[in-house]
Amino acid sequence: MYNGELFTLSKSPKNIQLLKNISGLLNLKVNTSIKPLTAWYNPQKEPKILFHFFKDVHSELGQIDPELLSAGKHIAICETLSMEDELTLIKHGFSGATEECSPAHAIMQMLDNVLEGNLFFSLSALSHYIQTQQKPAKASEQHALFQGITKKEKEVLSFICKGLSNSEAANKMNVSINTIKMHLQNIYKKTDCKSRGQLLVKYNQL
Repeated sequence: MYNGELFTLSKSPKNIQLLKNISGLLNLKVNTSIKPLTAWYNPQKEPKILFHFFKDVHSELGQIDPELLSAGKHIAICETLSMEDELTLIKHGFSGATEECSPAHAIMQMLDNVLEGNLFFSLSALSHYIQTQQKPAKASEQHALFQGITKKEKEVLSFICKGLSNSEAANKMNVSINTIKMHLQNIYKKTDCKSRGQLLVKYNQL
């Protein structure tokens, strides 16, 4: 079970009911107030996840305030979802995406992964993004990114940016998942990232 709160700007009763159904099973609250963003920007320790319901990712994503995307974590529920859509969402710092026709248990699995700090996209999309974005970094850029990061944190960063989950990184390093999470929180602070998606984007822009 988790603590946290789910948000959405959707006014659709169907979408709100979907969030209520999955949140009840994971001990999460759903914010359905008239102005949910008032609570969205309030600082709190519990994780906040904003669900976006897209009919067309590319046209609707451009209408979202960048400041909104800079806070909390974001999940996309899409009418249709292509690899191009997934790549666009990754670049904008989203933590996961799936199609609206996905069964409830699949959406719960995605939410569970995001709450654990993982990204939830198809392996083909993640692999394609990493391969196409990765390029040799200049020494000065590497120094700026890694400034203050410990040897263990660099190791975690390397695994995460190769697409490994927290549990996979923990197995590679022979440590607990909580240790990986602790290292990730330190990395986020030192790289000025708020999510795994933002970290992946910044790392691969070097």
